[in-house]
Amino acid sequence: MIDFHSFEQGGENFIFFPRSARLYQLSKTASTMLAELSAGVPGLYGKGRGAPQRPLSAEEVPLYGEICDLLQEELEVPLPQSRVSHDSPDRNRYQSFSIYLAQTCNMACCYCWNRGGSFGKAGHLMDKKAARHVVGMILSLAEASSADRIFVNFYGGEPLLDFDVLKQITLDLRKQQTSLDKDFHFTLDTNGTLLEGGVARFLARHFTQIGVSLDGSQRIHDIQRPGKYGENTWQRIVDNIKVFPNPKLLGLRATLTAFSDSYQETFRQLTTLGIGRIQLEYCHEPGYHSNPIYEKLLVPPERQLSELLEFVEGYVESISRYEETREIPFVSNVLDSITRIRRGSRFTRPCGAGTNTLAINSRGEVFPCIAFVDRTDFTMGQADDGKSLALHKSLAGFEVDGQLPCHGCWLRYDCAGGCYATHYDMTGHARHPHPDYCRNMKGRAEVYFYALTLMLNKCPWHLEKAPWTPSL
Repeated sequence: MIDFHSFEQGGENFIFFPRSARLYQLSKTASTMLAELSAGVPGLYGKGRGAPQRPLSAEEVPLYGEICDLLQEELEVPLPQSRVSHDSPDRNRYQSFSIYLAQTCNMACCYCWNRGGSFGKAGHLMDKKAARHVVGMILSLAEASSADRIFVNFYGGEPLLDFDVLKQITLDLRKQQTSLDKDFHFTLDTNGTLLEGGVARFLARHFTQIGVSLDGSQRIHDIQRPGKYGENTWQRIVDNIKVFPNPKLLGLRATLTAFSDSYQETFRQLTTLGIGRIQLEYCHEPGYHSNPIYEKLLVPPERQLSELLEFVEGYVESISRYEETREIPFVSNVLDSITRIRRGSRFTRPCGAGTNTLAINSRGEVFPCIAFVDRTDFTMGQADDGKSLALHKSLAGFEVDGQLPCHGCWLRYDCAGGCYATHYDMTGHARHPHPDYCRNMKGRAEVYFYALTLMLNKCPWHLEKAPWTPSL
């Protein structure tokens, strides 16, 4: 198999090797020669170099040799191995716990994928009895875990509707971290409407990261994210952000729909609020292919890639004029992807759903991750029954090189097969990616590769001193 991917982005030519995670920028001559070589030599990775398909000029002869040597060198790179450790089979690897504290919400966002956390059922808040069971389960699993740092995220719906229980869980876990020799990190995803007063002071003291949803400009946000009774919410959220006791903990998350401003304009709007960490995500597909109303909100993939390319080019051009990284607002999900590419991280499994991460709903039922909550087939157990957790068979034993159609994909060690929950929603099977999903992932990756080369050429210091917090 010819295990590389050549592509053009931003008027430049590149070649990427999945096994080694090496990315090369090519001259037009080298790109043309590579295309001729791969098209004309059936056994490109075989004995010898293969003959060129046309006479070469004196300048092309050494370049041809370099390309052939590079291809052969990359063929000899061993396939990445699974990072799952077998050194301590008796120790679990649980590190991240997401708690659906409130499966109800005080807002009515037009694109809400989990219907305010309720999934179309009656709204529900976790009570203190269920919270004690959840604390007990987390402490038990954390104590036996090989992880030193334990992340606990509160999710919903709107988790601050159940603040007393959030406070109880946080303090109960905090009391035990010294005796367990674990470092607990508490995070929160909130719509920001209740981020005020004593609630804000408690979060500023005990939490390490707080994500606030805000969809860019006031006009766009109030259309897309109204209150439960249709009221405007942008101003209230912004007022809460401005007086939050420790703004460094805050990050802003915008969801872009077909009616939103562009990626670049949404970013610009959010940078005016003085928050450094920004996350922009397009409204996504899962579960809504049969919902024509929701589908009207989806941004066409071609527009997504065009806007992303426009953003990274403008972003790099802008930050290349700065002298201090700390002055720069940044898009955390984009820079996370770029730095992961630069590190050359290789993955053979897409995530730790059910093995590294767990999610617990407001009734104490346990699931592999937040995207699988309230899907009966994927229930792993109850927080209070003391029994071992049972992982759905479709999520166990996945290795990307043994999975169709992933085993022949050039992006397989970056996406590692993609999101189980998204696949389940789009195809009905957790291990069968939809072709549209794959095309979008590949298109984004090419933009990120291009963005990395721009940063290395124009502002490499930004990659060395990047101020963002890696995704949990």
